[in-house]
Amino acid sequence: MQKTKIYFVFLFSGVAGLGYEVLWTRMLSVSLGHEIVSVLAVVSAFFSGIALGAWLLDRPVSRSAKPARWYAALEIIMGLWALILVFTLPALNPIVSKLIGLTPSFFRHWGVSFLYPFIILLPATLAMGGTLPAIDRFLEKSGYSGNEVAGLYSANTFGAVLGTLIVTFFLIPAMGMDKSAVSLMLINFICAAGILLISRRNALHTEVYEAGVNMDLAVSRVYLILFVTGFLGIGFEVMIVRVLSQILENTIFSFSDMLMVFLLGTAMGAALYQKIRRSFDFGQGLSVMLISTAFFCLVSIFALAYVEPVFHVLQEFWGKTFQGAVAAELSISFLFFLLPTISMGATFSHLAQSLKGRDGGVGRALCLNTLGGALAPICFGVLLLPEIGIKYCLLLIPMLYLLCIPRVKRSYLAASVAIILLAILIVQKPDANQFISLSKGDKIVYRKEGVMASVCVIKDQNNGLHLKVNNRYQMGGTTSVFSDRRQAYLPMLLHRNPQKVLFLGLGSGTTFATAGSFPDLDATGVELIPEVIEAVPFFKKVTGDLTQFKNLHIVNADARRYVSATDGNYDIIIADLFHPSRDGAASLYTLEHFRAIKKRLNEKGLFCQWLPLYQLDMETFKIITRTFMTAFPEGQAFLAHYSIDQPIIGLIGGQEKLRFSENWYTKRVRGKSFMKVMSGYGYDSIYSLLGSFVAGSDALKSFSTGVSLNTDENPIVLFQAPRFVYGTPEEPKDRLMALLSAFSPPDPETILAEIITEHDYLARPKLKAYWSARDRFLEVGTVVERTRDPFQLYKTASDPLLEVVRKSSDFSAAYFPLLSIAYEIYPKDRNASFDLLSRLERANSKRPEARILKSKLFDSAKSIAREQN
Repeated sequence: MQKTKIYFVFLFSGVAGLGYEVLWTRMLSVSLGHEIVSVLAVVSAFFSGIALGAWLLDRPVSRSAKPARWYAALEIIMGLWALILVFTLPALNPIVSKLIGLTPSFFRHWGVSFLYPFIILLPATLAMGGTLPAIDRFLEKSGYSGNEVAGLYSANTFGAVLGTLIVTFFLIPAMGMDKSAVSLMLINFICAAGILLISRRNALHTEVYEAGVNMDLAVSRVYLILFVTGFLGIGFEVMIVRVLSQILENTIFSFSDMLMVFLLGTAMGAALYQKIRRSFDFGQGLSVMLISTAFFCLVSIFALAYVEPVFHVLQEFWGKTFQGAVAAELSISFLFFLLPTISMGATFSHLAQSLKGRDGGVGRALCLNTLGGALAPICFGVLLLPEIGIKYCLLLIPMLYLLCIPRVKRSYLAASVAIILLAILIVQKPDANQFISLSKGDKIVYRKEGVMASVCVIKDQNNGLHLKVNNRYQMGGTTSVFSDRRQAYLPMLLHRNPQKVLFLGLGSGTTFATAGSFPDLDATGVELIPEVIEAVPFFKKVTGDLTQFKNLHIVNADARRYVSATDGNYDIIIADLFHPSRDGAASLYTLEHFRAIKKRLNEKGLFCQWLPLYQLDMETFKIITRTFMTAFPEGQAFLAHYSIDQPIIGLIGGQEKLRFSENWYTKRVRGKSFMKVMSGYGYDSIYSLLGSFVAGSDALKSFSTGVSLNTDENPIVLFQAPRFVYGTPEEPKDRLMALLSAFSPPDPETILAEIITEHDYLARPKLKAYWSARDRFLEVGTVVERTRDPFQLYKTASDPLLEVVRKSSDFSAAYFPLLSIAYEIYPKDRNASFDLLSRLERANSKRPEARILKSKLFDSAKSIAREQN
């Protein structure tokens, strides 16, 4: 019974330990950024601290007469230091961001990203490293067998599985970061109290376990195998996660599912070893385990070719719900991680148990294995992957496992040869680890496996180019130029005289390239993924040659860290369409980030945050809106374009409320060439510019009342947004119309300046008419049948579109489609074409285009009569 209690204590210790890793990784990313160097450096620092603690504390706790006190002290240290970090990390974030700098070298970036978390977490990670040898010695001194290393390791790792589950799915979403840390601290204190209570009731034995395993192998070689297997185990995790990220949704839940299965398999392997450890000798057991691990890893690598169809089947099986999506991702994780990690867990347990002696050994085993794991992320994720590719990185792992086999026997040799032959078969196959969904006629013109993501440029059958990241996130292309450029033009036109602009997010570069139209403008584009920057030249057709613009500068950096680290101020900051469900993107919608941006704005500066309404549910949109309005109380909302399929909302804010006079546009847009450019993108007047206005500050605040703020401490968007991609949301057009309905009708007084001239007075009814026409135009788009047949459009869309044209003489979005319909039906039905042009001319007599087209197509109305006769 006492033994069971000790096991439970160590299980709960695992809950806290892994919970801290999840928490601290998130908290540190605020200052270190989401570059792969930073992410992997934090993991390495965490593992390195545990390894150091295991090595330093192994002998002291093993020799101690009172290991329970050691264990209790280590748990208390972890808990107290976690509490200290709640207050310390947020205060240090700005300092660390500046310490890394804007464009650090690799060694500086890695150095700061590793040393800072290593040092700041060291008291806690040192203590974590000492818990296994301490509780193992206590269990032994309590009168139980000295062969319990595997069982304890298994219990602790099962606790880590629970820690990942509880912290990711329940604690942080419900309580936030700080309260979650306090909850984990309480677990540490309970573990400390529990072990002390157990020790009081147990009579400690003085006998100390002597290694009973005849290793028949030099200790130095066992040390080497421990290090290499730790290195390969974490390397396998890093590479499989990298491959599966092209298939799964890449949310916080995706990575948690994979981590839980990796830990679960390890725990099961240790538990299995605890059960059967006496059935084989050391060398035989180690050889079988290493061969099994190599084989299972290779089977998983081979099966990656079929992961995409299998995942789709699992999605259908579990259903299109949040729970179903998590279950599908969990199932995929089981398929690729479970068997290899079971073998890995048994292998470590076998090696650790063999090293245990009077002066310890368990801690040294944990140290070397964990130290190998600490080096794996940087070696596999940063150094090897770009050089040899994912496939060869993966195949290297089972081959190195085989090299660790301590004995050469005929049976082992035959198994090794079979594994090598399977590896050769995989090498001969086409690379199946790069998943790119292509439509009929699509062609890949660029593909790069980066350390963070798979990036490709696809040419469709109409020669349009599209940028894709990890096969899921389409980030612009040559077919979205109109919308992409408007996303830059709108904030630039709303500012009186921008001189310096910062773009957060690059994509295909189309929005950023818009700054090249302003020779006096100094523009900087910040992009997280280096391979995206490399892909930009493929879009020269729409961006031009960006290297020819001396005023345009591109930086590879994390957007949030860049904003915190820079000392420069900007007239305009434009944030791209960050998919909120993608792991890491949610931090770009926090109150702290918005406030940091505000500090980087000049006195009259503007910040524009574009939001992809087609990738957001209303609840998440409200959360982001309220967070934005807290930082920018005078913020306003604009439409990027009039699309019902991919609606985009821009939240624009500054130091003061934006208001404009009727002659604003003519003053802002000077010169015929500039006017022509703006007209080409739908900005031909003050009404077309302000016609995209959706809501003022009062309406936005009222709309977002009642939802919580998205902060670093309480990252609601991180957990809320994935539910959108996992579920079956309503159509984007429905969300757009619901949003317009919530804000309708806008009050012209909220965006127009005081009445000074007669034109200002007339601007109010004209702008109101424009908004009415816009909303009706969008409503028509939701009900008219989609077709490319001009005659069908003539029958179904001409009357409602003419109604829109009559509402506002300044609204042209409905006018030009009617011109196009009239032109296309002319060859087959001239009467209908003439009728439509005539009605269009009457509906808006101020525009000349219908009259001009009619005169070109028809000499006069009489010519039609002659043709009829």
